[in-house]
Amino acid sequence: QDYSRIFQFQNFARTKKRILTQANDGTVEEGTYVTLYIKDVNNDNGHLYHPERPFIVFGLLPHENKVTLLNFAINKYTEYTEPVRSKEPLILQFGFRRFRIQPIFSEHHHKGKTNNVYKFQRYFENHSSAVMSLYGPVTFTTAPVVVFKENPANLTHPSVVAMGSFLDHDTTRIVAKRIIITGHPFKVHKKSAVVRYMFFSPEDIDWFKPIQLHTKHGKIGHIKESLG
Repeated sequence: QDYSRIFQFQNFARTKKRILTQANDGTVEEGTYVTLYIKDVNNDNGHLYHPERPFIVFGLLPHENKVTLLNFAINKYTEYTEPVRSKEPLILQFGFRRFRIQPIFSEHHHKGKTNNVYKFQRYFENHSSAVMSLYGPVTFTTAPVVVFKENPANLTHPSVVAMGSFLDHDTTRIVAKRIIITGHPFKVHKKSAVVRYMFFSPEDIDWFKPIQLHTKHGKIGHIKESLG
């Protein structure tokens, strides 16, 4: 239900080219000194400015305030050896944005796959690369990404977990999770078998009916019906 509410592009490459072309019209060249006048600032917010910290001003392009799927290609930081589990609370630094995330990890293929199906990774292993997927704001510019994890001993100095770059906004990417189900063979025939104690509700059987099953020894088949 939540996934159907995210923002999706019919053609992201075309939209990106159009918006970046429009954004370049009338912009100030890099290295140019400018004076900014900020209107309607509440006096109570004056304490937020501190001369010892950088004061960052940024603008958003069209659609960059909308939420969609973000895919990042990341590499595990060599000095961080603790296991990182999918859906574990982390901190993402992406361009000028920093926010808390609970991403999932999947296998990364540089050339992609024709069916766009990738294996779910329960853990982000050491010395490996992966694709990190999460909900976040739309972005049209490529930027490096750094992933942190809070350090309970020092909350002001989080640990670096991974580094990488933005990959795409592909909402059709399928992350497949392997599930092992077990049962006791009751009757075995040449092309079929009756298995007990694999499911305990008709709803679960109906859910698995259209899914192709593989046995440990390579047999392939489908669930035909419930006998319970």
